[in-house]
Amino acid sequence: MRRDAGRATGAARPRARAAMVDGALWLDGAPRFLIAGEYPYYRDPPERWPAKLRAIRQAGIEVVTCYVPWRHHEVADRDGRRFSFDGEGNRDLLGFLELVAAAGLLAVPKPGPFVHAELPFGGLPDRVSPTVDPGRQAALSATGEQLRPQRLALPSAGDPAFLNDAATWLRAVGRALRPLLHPEGPVVAVQIGNEGHYGETALAIDALDYSPSGVRGFGAFAPGLAPPAPHGPLSADRLSLLLRWGEWSAEALDAGMTALAEELGLDVPVFATCSPPARAERVPRRAAGRYDAWLARNRPGRRTTTPRAYTSWAGNVLSDDEALVNYVLAAKRGRGPNIEENWGLSWVDPACAFPVVPVHHALLGVACGATGIDVYPACATEGWGEHLVVDRGHLAETTGDPAQLDPPYGEAAPIRADGSRGPAFAALGVLTHFLAGQGEALVRSRPEPGITWGVHPPYAAIGAWDTGTDRPVTPAGYPPPPSAVRTLVPFAVHCLEHNLPFRLAELTGEAVPGPGDGPLVTVSGFFMERALQRRLARFAEGGGSLLLLGELPRLDEEFRPFTELADAVRRLAASAGRSSRVRAVALEDRPVGAALADWQAPGGLTARPEPGGWLEFRTTTADPEECFVFLFNRSGEPRRARTEWRGRLVGADLAPGGCAAVRISHGRLHACYVKGLNEQTGEGSPVRVRVGDDLLTSEHPCDLSAVRRPSGFDLRTAGGPRNQRMTLPEAL
Repeated sequence: MRRDAGRATGAARPRARAAMVDGALWLDGAPRFLIAGEYPYYRDPPERWPAKLRAIRQAGIEVVTCYVPWRHHEVADRDGRRFSFDGEGNRDLLGFLELVAAAGLLAVPKPGPFVHAELPFGGLPDRVSPTVDPGRQAALSATGEQLRPQRLALPSAGDPAFLNDAATWLRAVGRALRPLLHPEGPVVAVQIGNEGHYGETALAIDALDYSPSGVRGFGAFAPGLAPPAPHGPLSADRLSLLLRWGEWSAEALDAGMTALAEELGLDVPVFATCSPPARAERVPRRAAGRYDAWLARNRPGRRTTTPRAYTSWAGNVLSDDEALVNYVLAAKRGRGPNIEENWGLSWVDPACAFPVVPVHHALLGVACGATGIDVYPACATEGWGEHLVVDRGHLAETTGDPAQLDPPYGEAAPIRADGSRGPAFAALGVLTHFLAGQGEALVRSRPEPGITWGVHPPYAAIGAWDTGTDRPVTPAGYPPPPSAVRTLVPFAVHCLEHNLPFRLAELTGEAVPGPGDGPLVTVSGFFMERALQRRLARFAEGGGSLLLLGELPRLDEEFRPFTELADAVRRLAASAGRSSRVRAVALEDRPVGAALADWQAPGGLTARPEPGGWLEFRTTTADPEECFVFLFNRSGEPRRARTEWRGRLVGADLAPGGCAAVRISHGRLHACYVKGLNEQTGEGSPVRVRVGDDLLTSEHPCDLSAVRRPSGFDLRTAGGPRNQRMTLPEAL
């Protein structure tokens, strides 16, 4: 293959650097909504690459993402081990990326080092496992358990031998990619790691790293301290230790991702990923603390050194309330793209084979502020070597199905293994039509202001150790601060049930929203830092609406008496009575939802029409006359969703499981997307979208994207008769 494909010719031109700005990709000085699709090139014969890349482009995808497996590109010969990026067959990564450019696509490679991707040992070469090389350090939990994705132990992320090998791998990847960077080539960004080093963004707080190098790393961060034991009485010393371990868990993750990113040496954005909170069955020992562990490691609302995207493996939000909460929390953790949405792995969830589910998920992420989507995978593949085959015996033991990962990979993907269009292709094309037409406006928009949930990292660091048994008593004689499963989760459920907008933000002694930023809800415990108590007291005394869930603090961070916040809350509550906008609620006395309902009116929340069986989200731009309204139907019945914006009726008819996005501009319908077909049930609803006097309708159920142009609406549909009639609002 030609090595100059997709590169600039003629006179040299200055490089226009790609950048990540506030979680969004910027190219050539403008924001770019990431419309991406995963192509596992290493699972396909190269002769299939060109046709599939053309099909990916025809589906409206603009960026190809691809894991780059270390074990695939490390080859052994008589001279030892080397890396092959332009070798024979599907080891020709450079040839693949040149074909990506030739197809008019951009690229985001993802070289791990650990990539998962249903590959043996997560794509690492077996030789780096302590199981194969006992001289290496394993990633260990507090109870001495090794972290094992399959039959091999993972190396400690701080093991010097592994770090040296990983650095060698990433530097080789960087050298290979450097000539293909944007704008001369297609590579606009690189993803590092996979939900942390080894998916730890959702693991229990004591799942790693108790290896010798992990212990040394913590000792350097907190001199004189050893990692906490898995159990123990909540003495003052243990509480202090848990706080330091929580801080280190976040810092070690951020520092680890940054160190890996620097090894690449590339002049394009490098980002890491985080996952949704774990489901209870994934962390059985620490199920009660799983949300706090996620909060402690991922620090919602806090900027990290390496930007973060998120993955959306939370379950089916259409049928699972826990999946809905976890998905929304992941999307609201921080601004960034949704970099993996399941469009093809039906063994993970059979429902993903029907476009209504991944479309619903993808649009929900956008409604929560995602700056991009990724179709995972965009095409099915079926041509990989034995070195990429997961042990069938292991699959039989763990899943009961030894053939679970047999070809094709991504059997329900929009593009079939032979390159032809699958059942999801048309639905994907309608969604990408809307996202491409509204991409810059979506990137420039932000979820509308609402209630701020203040995440206090010290409380998360303690709650992460919750086992769900009787809550222990601290040395001060008080129970520990209530965990997120008792506070944040019911808060999110209440907001979703009542269509109340909310966001996550970190609270520290240096950072508290101002009274003008809207109502603030946070957990309160028996202790709180003096600086934070003072800031929250000033927030309340300055006119802010504040709801504290739990005990009012009586001690400071050193467990010395300090009651400035408690005094301010009692004083304000006494002066205002039941109408006080500042309240503290003990959870033993009042459930979270009831406390929120009592507090909403004095809290000054924006009035919203009564919930009608659908979810509603909004994003707004700098133009006060513009807004995106997103509507989601999780029920098995059609819904006529109706709401208001600036005195105008806004609505859409929603099929069972359907969703819609409506862009309003200066009182008119500017653009809309409607998922009017539910392929899983065979049901649908004709399109009916209203903004004030503007009405767009179709005669038959279909998926529809409509974008207003100077000459009228640009339409794309899927389903229904080939030339069904549309009733369109008149042009501007």
